[in-house]
Amino acid sequence: MSPMIRHFFCYALLLASLCAQATGIGDANPARVNTQDLLVGTGPAVRADAFTIVQYHAWLYDPAQPEGKGREFDSSYRLGHSLTFVYGYGRALRGLERGMEGMRAGGRRLIYVPAQLGYDDLKYPTPREVPPGSSLLFDVELVDVVPQGNPPDS
Repeated sequence: MSPMIRHFFCYALLLASLCAQATGIGDANPARVNTQDLLVGTGPAVRADAFTIVQYHAWLYDPAQPEGKGREFDSSYRLGHSLTFVYGYGRALRGLERGMEGMRAGGRRLIYVPAQLGYDDLKYPTPREVPPGSSLLFDVELVDVVPQGNPPDS
């Protein structure tokens, strides 16, 4: 084999390897939370022991649907109010909290939560619209991060 052809094959193998390692939001890796920033915030970052105020849409993950958005099962927008919880203490789904790591207020992020880190891992009641073993997809807007000494207005 000529050195030029050998070089081409090595380059093609390297490129294929890099492509295989790249993961997107829709990869259904059962052990990992995947995220995609839609808008990077500039406000305070989420941190343990602080109130996080979020708006969100939640879908059953369906790789056959555009962007993996299957049937929507929950939405703070539909409910007409934001969700406030203390971050880092298991007050939200474990996969959702992991997916919010590093977010700053004003940001918006798509978060893929595998079943093992969603309702299957839970002490909370599972919504009846969520079948066991369901992976989830959240579109989360971090509205604000407020230290516990200053509870948010309700």
